[in-house]
Amino acid sequence: MNRVVFFLFFIFSFVSLHGASNWVGDWIAYDEWQSEFKISILEGGKALSNYGHGEEGEWEIKNGNVQIIWDSSQTDYIFNGVMGIQRIRKKKNKSYSSGMRKLLD
Repeated sequence: MNRVVFFLFFIFSFVSLHGASNWVGDWIAYDEWQSEFKISILEGGKALSNYGHGEEGEWEIKNGNVQIIWDSSQTDYIFNGVMGIQRIRKKKNKSYSSGMRKLLD
């Protein structure tokens, strides 16, 4: 029984770490008016954006996707959808979705 638990823990840890590394990097995102800006998802859980006057936040993996909570209290949920990588931006009183694409290293 202990071997099974250890094995499952190992597999879960590997999948979580590998899944997170797929999201790390620089991304081009679009706002609700389709203006282009950059979101950087950094190792260690920090996120940066050059949107407006710039944003900083923390990210985490949620169900294999990324949730960024910005210092402004707005959130971005980034996921692989039917139309590719998508982003849902939630503000206090509204939300919108847009596409994203990863910049090559």
